[in-house]
Amino acid sequence: MQIKTTLLKIVTGLIDCFILLFGFMLTVGLISSYHEHSIFSLQISTSISLYLACLVILTISYYFYRIFHLMDKHDFFSDISLHFVKMVHYLFILLFIVLLGILPFIYYSADHSDSPGVMLIALAFIFVPLAIAAFISVMEKILGNAIQFKKENDLTI
Repeated sequence: MQIKTTLLKIVTGLIDCFILLFGFMLTVGLISSYHEHSIFSLQISTSISLYLACLVILTISYYFYRIFHLMDKHDFFSDISLHFVKMVHYLFILLFIVLLGILPFIYYSADHSDSPGVMLIALAFIFVPLAIAAFISVMEKILGNAIQFKKENDLTI
């Protein structure tokens, strides 16, 4: 079990590194736009939305690390793990709401470049966290039932 969670921790760490690199590149892009005096309000609101999305993703990773730690201790079927899964579920819904903030800029870009397909791609990108939240909701209910069965079994033994 330790090897599987180690691999999951490594993959989660790589995703965190990618998110931090994305945040750094976004900061460099904003600084260069500011120096070129080509920054406008939609770009600022989109950048704020993307920074918040990075923060939410890093928070999700933190809860994933907590869940992996519980798996390492063989204590996954407990109320604390159910709480962590609920938090991840709520954070993915929050990520969906935060990513809605990039839609005005995407619409502006699609309108000025005559490429309506960009809007569909952006909507697909935005709705991915909502689909993941729906999946986690199902897993949360299954975990809740498993915890209840475990408690019943612990009482009978």
